[in-house]
Amino acid sequence: MEKILVMDEHNYEDALGEIYRVSVRGIIFVAGNLLLIENSFGEVKLPGGGMEPGEDDCQALIREVREETGYDVVPESIKPFGEIEEKRLSVQEPMIWHQISRLYVCDVYTGQGQCEYSENEKKYGFRQVFCTLEEALEKNERMLEKEGRQAWNQREYKTLLLIKDYLKK
Repeated sequence: MEKILVMDEHNYEDALGEIYRVSVRGIIFVAGNLLLIENSFGEVKLPGGGMEPGEDDCQALIREVREETGYDVVPESIKPFGEIEEKRLSVQEPMIWHQISRLYVCDVYTGQGQCEYSENEKKYGFRQVFCTLEEALEKNERMLEKEGRQAWNQREYKTLLLIKDYLKK
């Protein structure tokens, strides 16, 4: 998959251990609006998350979209969009956080089931929303101004900008 963005803060010692994580995220438009997850800070993100042992990208994407939105991905619709690589000092411990986010454009079937948020997702008020791309960008711009510019917030905002650039082509 083509790397479309590298976000390396270079704020770590190279000798530190590394936390390596691969995640998948869905770019899903329904009736012209993006299917997104909004948190209690007002930030929106693409549905998706970390892969579980033994899963391939498609299996993880289907599971994550179902858990976070209640919608089922149409498997035949899954198409690669690009990959984002992040490296920075972990906020939890003195280790390098190294995450690969693989983005896929896909469709969902009509009819929504139950969302299955983790305790951490519930803690941060995750909820499924539909927004135009411009509304999503505005929400994340406001959140960046209010909450600061943490790496994950920047990733979500820059991802939306990449989608906007792609749609202009």
